[in-house]
Amino acid sequence: RRSVILAQGIRSVSAHVTLAPPLPTRPPNMWSTWPVALAGAAAVAAGHPAPISDALLSSALAEVLAHADVSQGPRIAPAWTANMTQLFAAGTLGHAGHGVGSYAHDQAGRRWRATWCSNLTLFHTAGDEFCIDKLSVDLHGTSPFCSNMTMGTGDGTVCHTELLPFHDQFGILALASKVGSSSVAGVPCDLWYAASTTKEGQNITASACVAADGVPREFNMTTGMAYKAVSEIKYTFSNPRIGALSDDVFAPSEVCASKYPMPACEGGSTQALTLYRVHGKAEPYSLVNRNAGDALGDMAFFCDIIGMDATQLVTEWAVEADSTWGQYAFCLFQGGKNVCWGHTGKHVGRESSLGLGGGAAQGQCSRNEETGSWISFPDVGECPAGAAVGTNGCTWIATPVRSVLAGCIIKDRGLQEMCAQERGHAPMLRSAAIFAAALETSDPAKGGCPDASASGPGSSNSSWIVV
Repeated sequence: RRSVILAQGIRSVSAHVTLAPPLPTRPPNMWSTWPVALAGAAAVAAGHPAPISDALLSSALAEVLAHADVSQGPRIAPAWTANMTQLFAAGTLGHAGHGVGSYAHDQAGRRWRATWCSNLTLFHTAGDEFCIDKLSVDLHGTSPFCSNMTMGTGDGTVCHTELLPFHDQFGILALASKVGSSSVAGVPCDLWYAASTTKEGQNITASACVAADGVPREFNMTTGMAYKAVSEIKYTFSNPRIGALSDDVFAPSEVCASKYPMPACEGGSTQALTLYRVHGKAEPYSLVNRNAGDALGDMAFFCDIIGMDATQLVTEWAVEADSTWGQYAFCLFQGGKNVCWGHTGKHVGRESSLGLGGGAAQGQCSRNEETGSWISFPDVGECPAGAAVGTNGCTWIATPVRSVLAGCIIKDRGLQEMCAQERGHAPMLRSAAIFAAALETSDPAKGGCPDASASGPGSSNSSWIVV
């Protein structure tokens, strides 16, 4: 559920170059079909758009590059660091943003690191600092976890890992053809363009402006994802330093080295929760290895992320959970099933919305009254049918209550307008109240939306899922 759309509302950074648009025809050797779907029908399961899209991209790149002609494409310098700016797509209310940091690339060592911070203005007009340190290293089969992300600042820092193969961020350029020349911030560079199509027919494109020193000055990618917040990502690089990099540059953060996963909270009890999840009509009604959120927590999605499909369902869940909360896990559909990474054993995972709000460990054990909470449900903690929470150590029970169309909440019940009024003034209680009322009753006089149901049992790989 984490949005790395980060920085909605900051003054947008202007790109210094306009890269070549999608070509009207397919030049020879320029297009390839990726056998692994990236998104859309392959679920962006429950949130964290940038990390999850990166997860899907990692698997796809590993597959496609195994069959790519690596002699094609630009020469990328083997080892370098640079200042980096990452641009993000606009949120629901039109607030684009950016993150600023650094990038390190070591092609021979098969490792890279991207570190950046952004100022997110969803909850406070002055903004909240949000930082990510993404490290990816090829461990040559010694561990399936080749990537980790340190998220947050200070005592709010948490480590998340990804069960993914290593991929080179610029690997897709192995499919690229040169299409012209341009300049970025006054630096001449060659334009390269690559495109591919998933089995589901989604177009994936990448373009880069690579300088004579082999360092990209700009790198753009469109994913074709229905989740607009990660459908287009742009990077600009400046002040490159070319040369061998030490192992210290790629050392894991302190929290990833010693505090993963976070220990469970103390003094928990069984709590009754009303939670919500946005999903496609074909997704089974189950929270096993999925994420959900309370009404206030879901405002990070409904009030800040563009591309919320009006035909998606929003389902209310009645949940009983052991509140000895563990680390919140990233969950997504992969390898034919839903999986979660980073949970604390059987414990139900929890964090504040976007990891913000001031609580330690990104709100794992705090009340999160300002931002709301996100919850993850590990399969190993689900209670058997008829068993109470605590039976043989089980930690949660979930029952679907009712479902409505997202479009009814957003448009018909006025959530979008209320989000615009409350943006930057957390807690967004009036927005959350509209959201909750739409699920509480079907009576429009009481703010309710009519019942909507899934079209069939289906499977969760037939929809993109945001929470």
